[in-house]
Amino acid sequence: MSVNFSPKNEGVWFYFDPSNEELGGVCLREVTVDESRRIEKDTTTTHRKNLGGQSIEIKEHDEIGSFRLVMQYCLVDWKGVLVDGQPVECNAMGKERAMKCHDFVKFVTECIDNLTNKNESIIRDREEARVKNSEIGSNGSLPT
Repeated sequence: MSVNFSPKNEGVWFYFDPSNEELGGVCLREVTVDESRRIEKDTTTTHRKNLGGQSIEIKEHDEIGSFRLVMQYCLVDWKGVLVDGQPVECNAMGKERAMKCHDFVKFVTECIDNLTNKNESIIRDREEARVKNSEIGSNGSLPT
């Protein structure tokens, strides 16, 4: 038996009201390592400054720009999202509009945290199972 891993990162749906999916929700994905590096590169500037006769490198990170790029990446799709009573498409412009709404951003960030915690829990459970399985002897019994 083997474990099948896939590079697909299609997202998971989170509904505004889990008991009534018709109200809509958002489809979110976690930021991959590669995407995180790209965002870091795109939102960090480096310059040199002379300080006490020495040239030092100073890195400045654009937190707001980084947050925007993370949200653009994480928001895969949505249903039932309205801004000021008007339906908004899940595209770059729509995401920018929706991100200006505090309650929307709060909902999305909480869902991303839940997704991250869920995935960390799955990884932890797999590791615990792997360790437990490695403790079982070749005849299927626990070592004495």
